[in-house]
Amino acid sequence: MSEPLILDPSQYPDISNLVLEDNTPLDSFINEKQQRLLTTVFYSGADTGITVPFIAAANVGLFSTIRQAGIAPDAFLSLNISGGEDWWERQVRSYLFWEFGKPPEVVIEVVSPTPGNELGSKLIDYARMRVMYYVVYDPLLKLGNTPLRIFQLNGVSYVPKIDTWFPEVGLGLTLWNGEFENISATWLRWCYADGHPIPTGDELITQRDAQLFQTEVQLSQTEVQLSQTEVQLSQTQYQLTEEQSRTKQAFLLAIEFGLKLKFGDESLRMVEEISSLSDVSLLQAIASSLSTASSLDEIRQIYQNLGE
Repeated sequence: MSEPLILDPSQYPDISNLVLEDNTPLDSFINEKQQRLLTTVFYSGADTGITVPFIAAANVGLFSTIRQAGIAPDAFLSLNISGGEDWWERQVRSYLFWEFGKPPEVVIEVVSPTPGNELGSKLIDYARMRVMYYVVYDPLLKLGNTPLRIFQLNGVSYVPKIDTWFPEVGLGLTLWNGEFENISATWLRWCYADGHPIPTGDELITQRDAQLFQTEVQLSQTEVQLSQTEVQLSQTQYQLTEEQSRTKQAFLLAIEFGLKLKFGDESLRMVEEISSLSDVSLLQAIASSLSTASSLDEIRQIYQNLGE
């Protein structure tokens, strides 16, 4: 097996003028990713707000009439198309205006390392096709110092559009610095009115994972709080039991002392009976009656009646 050829960057061949057999400039890998980013978000499960039949596609030919040549934008979006999903079943390979009933609302061209006349013939062609908005994204600034240009149809030609919002679509475009498919760059993305990009499928998964993780954290915190509450309740219950025990013991000592003082040794059996009582309020009633009771039977009557 031959060894791979390793070149110094100064020895790299000039590929800026490479074109396909129809003289169309070659797209780069970045352009291919950019095209995918502009189309797949509509099928990622994200909420785009679009509730009508639509097509978002990349590198699909647009044909306004049978006799005129078509043109394949890097991406386009068309709303309210006729026929629903029948176009897929009928294997329509290009966007034929007479099949879908209308031109797309938005077409997007991403300027390749070798420009493809995006501000020349294509500007005229899309206006002729009656495309409402024409977007030129120039990430390498091959056409000037403005990376993003948007044109709006006015009569039979385009005029520059200042903002990046498309009211007829309910979405806009934004330049976003971040990572898409392991490539960090400035990407053109569809966005909501607040400027936040429509999430990709991977971003939705990341968001859902983050939400699940947050939910798990909250559940874990709740379990810890419940555990702490149970411990606190257990401690409170223990404290109440201890307090009740001390109160009971105090009443028993007072009753025993009062009975012996008032009735002598004949009260010893009653002390044993009263010691078996667990109701603190009953013990309190007995202790309170010692000063007025004239016999042991009178005291016994108190806890026998209250205990029933």
